[in-house]
Amino acid sequence: MVHRTRLAALLLAGGLALCAALPARAETKIVEGYVSPGAPEWPEYVGLAFGWFKDNGIALDMVGAGAGAAQQVTAGSIDLGYSGFPDFIYAINRGAPIKIIVNGLGAPPYGVYAKPAIKTVADLKGKIISIGGPKDVTLIYIEALLATAGLSAKDCDFFYAKMTQDRFAALISGGADAAILYPPASFRAGRQGYTFLGDIGDLLKDFPFTVIAVNDGFAAKNRTAVEAYVRTYSRAVAWLYDTKNKDKAVEILAKATKQDVQDSADTYDYFFAKLQAFSRNGLITDTAYKKMTDALISFGELKQPVPPLGKFFDASFVKAAWGK
Repeated sequence: MVHRTRLAALLLAGGLALCAALPARAETKIVEGYVSPGAPEWPEYVGLAFGWFKDNGIALDMVGAGAGAAQQVTAGSIDLGYSGFPDFIYAINRGAPIKIIVNGLGAPPYGVYAKPAIKTVADLKGKIISIGGPKDVTLIYIEALLATAGLSAKDCDFFYAKMTQDRFAALISGGADAAILYPPASFRAGRQGYTFLGDIGDLLKDFPFTVIAVNDGFAAKNRTAVEAYVRTYSRAVAWLYDTKNKDKAVEILAKATKQDVQDSADTYDYFFAKLQAFSRNGLITDTAYKKMTDALISFGELKQPVPPLGKFFDASFVKAAWGK
């Protein structure tokens, strides 16, 4: 019995020594820049909360990039950029060494709210509307809303602010008569008595909002890591769509963004029940691409013949991750 005990102790000690000698699993650091913290980054928050990125060998570092995500991923100061679809089309069309690799939000999660005195879309004529920028995706969205009343962008003035929080601030301060907002700012505007003029998602179907792009040089050197990132992202999207996970998803978003739990719960219902905003397969359809490029042609940013989608979007990462 003594010999067996001593043998077991020796084996245990040897095993511990062997484990200590083994190198820790190497992780690839990926720096992802985003405009501002919020629901669009929900899959990343889920992957971080459950350690899924780490399990797949990814040390994900999320940083605020504001309006400069496309520029920063082009320069290589960040590895991935998360921003509006047109931002990356503009950059790539000018020769930026980047590619879109994931269609994040495939539906625009925006509502338009106005001062209480404004009752209809037609009342926006001659008013100041806060949108993201002069050639931002939110301009495409607001034009769709204005068209329902026979108006165009030329009938209004604009106050530009890339982040929805800043557009909400412009609305409540009186600097803008109306603003295009996504949750939770849109919910707050409604509760404070601002006039709801419509959801963009009801007007534009299969129309990408935010996408994820990668620096070409980083992708070439870290192909396996980028595929692991997309695979983890896709797992998180599927988890979020499972309604039995709602309570935990709400907890994760509220903690990551420091926003109200009720706002987070309302955001979950809006994103997953009403809009089904997150792309379920990460792909960009030919129809969605045509809708976007038609709008960019109207802005003068693209010309006919329009480049093929493959110039801007490398679907191989999504297809590897989602098994498409």
